[in-house]
Amino acid sequence: MTATTGSGTDPHPEVTEISDLTEGLLPPRRAAEVREHLTGCALCADVLASLTEIRDLLGTLPGPTRMPADVAGRIDAALAAEALLDATLPSQRVSRETSSSTHVPRETSPAVYRDPRPRKRRPGLLLAASVAGVALLTGALYEAASSGGGGSGGDDASSSMKKVEGSSAVPAAGPVADQVAAQVRQLLGKRVPASVGTPGKGGNSPMLDRGTTAAGGTDAASGVPSCVLKGTRQSQPLLTAERYLFRGTDSYLVVLSHPDDSSLVDAYVVNASCTASSPGVLLFRSTYPR
Repeated sequence: MTATTGSGTDPHPEVTEISDLTEGLLPPRRAAEVREHLTGCALCADVLASLTEIRDLLGTLPGPTRMPADVAGRIDAALAAEALLDATLPSQRVSRETSSSTHVPRETSPAVYRDPRPRKRRPGLLLAASVAGVALLTGALYEAASSGGGGSGGDDASSSMKKVEGSSAVPAAGPVADQVAAQVRQLLGKRVPASVGTPGKGGNSPMLDRGTTAAGGTDAASGVPSCVLKGTRQSQPLLTAERYLFRGTDSYLVVLSHPDDSSLVDAYVVNASCTASSPGVLLFRSTYPR
């Protein structure tokens, strides 16, 4: 990818620029240019949402697994034995060389005194190496057992809660997706069954018609800005929506009917900072049971 300000044929901003935009590191003028590009480019909007999800997933990774106590004890014992062997060998070498200086010529000392030393050190080295190998293997098996138990259940649950559309789908797993799912269930629970376009009691609109737009760029039936609805890039009936704080960003949570399955709904989080001529930036999307 090349930056928008470059002279290349690809107008998309760099991934690093999109990441800097989410952290507020871009200069104001460049940030405005990248934000305007995101409103009209579904691919870059998906990149923004993916970066947001990856940041959340990295923040929830567990720390390093502690080595089992029995394995650590065996390693410490092997290292202590090796240290004791190293401490005793120098005194033996000095005493032998001192006694041989009088009775044995220098030419014969390597053959007499150097051969036993490797034989004594080798068992300790082999013991330490074998214990270290067992420790590594045990640690690997322990991590595989601890991480394998909860992986399949979470994947099955998340796959049953979402239906990803297209090859550039935004990941819908992790704490952010769980928070959005809980808010969607709460909004759907407040809905009162009514006919299409008829507001329910208490101010909740169970099925809002998106056909009328009031002056100032706000949907007359739902009270949601038209630029937010355009940010979803969808035309399904609007079920419910509300103002929503998404990762510190003032946004709207918009729930639409699923185009193919009436038992599902599509949830979209769109940045509220938009105008009638500039659609809102899509921050998150996923599919949940109705």
